[in-house]
Amino acid sequence: MRTTELFRSCANEHVAAAAMACIGGKLHKRVEVAARDAGLSNGAYVAQLVADYDRKASPRRRKYLEKGMGSDPMPILAGLRHVVESALEGEWDVAVSKSDIHWSCDGVPRLREGATPKPLYS
Repeated sequence: MRTTELFRSCANEHVAAAAMACIGGKLHKRVEVAARDAGLSNGAYVAQLVADYDRKASPRRRKYLEKGMGSDPMPILAGLRHVVESALEGEWDVAVSKSDIHWSCDGVPRLREGATPKPLYS
């Protein structure tokens, strides 16, 4: 399973930092700010997000992760992008209607703007 490789690889803060540098762009800058606010290096922060995702993500979200990774030519980077975006948005276990989800160009499902997820567990 590709997700296992993602969780094992990016648990290492140096690998996580290098992978985020490869992703770059707005997401990388967003991680830099969040890591600084948390008092961590970028790699340590991303490794923590990956570990949190591994512990907290719903089975449905994991299935989307696997599907998105499988359809990307660089599956680990695509998976890490999804994990980090999900973590930064706090989207671990949410229930949404199918009309609230759209597939982005990287093959990963995203919540439509203005959609309101409902916690599965209250």
